[in-house]
Amino acid sequence: MNKKSIGFWGESIVKKFLEDKGYQILETNWHHHHRELDLIVYNRKIIGIEVKTRKNQIDLAFTILKAKQVSRLRSTLKAYCLLHGQSYSKARLDLIVLRVKTPTTLGLKHYIDI
Repeated sequence: MNKKSIGFWGESIVKKFLEDKGYQILETNWHHHHRELDLIVYNRKIIGIEVKTRKNQIDLAFTILKAKQVSRLRSTLKAYCLLHGQSYSKARLDLIVLRVKTPTTLGLKHYIDI
């Protein structure tokens, strides 16, 4: 699998995980002015989710996204809220890291409100 297909595969795993937890999937790979949020979901509020899939690495959340990337993700989430008549002040941005430990074992860590 190449990097892009691993990313899409990881997003599909995370999507199923969130649906099983009762989240409503609103958008997948939502774009606005060359920026993208992997998932936009609803669970009592609008939540933008960035998914990072890693193969056989231990990545700490703070090393995965730089401050500039988080700022761009927040800006994209704000645009989504404005375009859909939602309150950005009530929205949040999450990070989900999916780690492939072995071919049959996955690790998933959900960082809320990054």
